[in-house]
Amino acid sequence: LEAFIPQPTNARVFLHEGNIAPGDAPGELKIVMRTANYDKDELTTDPPRAYSSISRDGGHTWSAAQPEPELHNAKSKSFFGRAADGTHIYVYNDGPAQRDKAPGFPHGGRTSLRYKTKPPGGAWSAEKTFFDAGIKNSYPTLLEVAPGDFRAVWDSGTADTARTFISFGKLKLKP
Repeated sequence: LEAFIPQPTNARVFLHEGNIAPGDAPGELKIVMRTANYDKDELTTDPPRAYSSISRDGGHTWSAAQPEPELHNAKSKSFFGRAADGTHIYVYNDGPAQRDKAPGFPHGGRTSLRYKTKPPGGAWSAEKTFFDAGIKNSYPTLLEVAPGDFRAVWDSGTADTARTFISFGKLKLKP
């Protein structure tokens, strides 16, 4: 064990399943993590948000976790990375937690993969759709194969059953 990420001082959040990428400053690492309610991990945070932490010493120490107000997370692993041009990308599931039914989500959440981008020194973009077929989708992982050109893999299912097959896709960030 090299280090750990301290809990935020003003909230009890179950932090898990993060992705590490270079941060905004030279030599900085940033991790963006999946979250849940610490005391009742079947519940999302309120509001449902990803949390992040920063290391400025190669991962030996990390800042206390803090909410990412622009990054939705409803108890679902997302992808956080940085493209060759310095643009950060966040790919995540929309809606409520997987088993929670809500208006517009009759089969629960995790039915679509959405994404946001943040140019160097800029703000997060509006939500964009990467994949939406009315079926369960989760655990996206991406790899940049050329500048702004990503390949993705995630697990998919049916409208009612998660994780019955693996999906592959392409995501090209527009300049």
